[in-house]
Amino acid sequence: MTITKAEILTHLNNELNRTETDIDSHILAALKHLSLEKEFIWIETTVPTIVGRPYYSLPLDYIKKLSIKISDNNSLELIDWGEYQSLIANETAADYGEPDRFCIHGGFWYAYPTADAEYTVTLFYNAFILESEDGVNSVDDIPFRDIFREAINSLTLAYYCLSKGLKDTANTYFTIYKGVNLPLIEKLVQHQVREVNYNDW
Repeated sequence: MTITKAEILTHLNNELNRTETDIDSHILAALKHLSLEKEFIWIETTVPTIVGRPYYSLPLDYIKKLSIKISDNNSLELIDWGEYQSLIANETAADYGEPDRFCIHGGFWYAYPTADAEYTVTLFYNAFILESEDGVNSVDDIPFRDIFREAINSLTLAYYCLSKGLKDTANTYFTIYKGVNLPLIEKLVQHQVREVNYNDW
């Protein structure tokens, strides 16, 4: 069952006897908090390689556990920065080919060998909710299933109360979130995968 921002708004107004019409910033804070708490959101996205280009930006919402595949081939082997440096020490255009290894360093992922053609690379990674997407904060598409409803409601209430200076009430909702909700959802093994468009610009 989908969780909507209208449902979260209704819950907050009922819980606190309010008549708010826009709590998007508080919902967004709750979603970001939850997505950083555990490995709940997994993304699958594609990016083309560029001939002769050794590195590509990590997605903005990347946290960890990057896996890379080209077409239906095996996943690229993850190597460390030192090994990558050794491999490319004498690399020339004649050594370019289809990448079979990669490393992560300084906000980029590096393919080895450097691509000799445009390959469609699929990235799989653990992500978090960005505060801003294309310059617009939006909570119209909540990527959590119904089991997360109580956690999101509690966090939204907590962030809302903090914004109103109601620290004790906010702490109560943070306690509810920590003590009641998370033990239920921490045990989830199968995490959601979302497909997104990836641009390395």
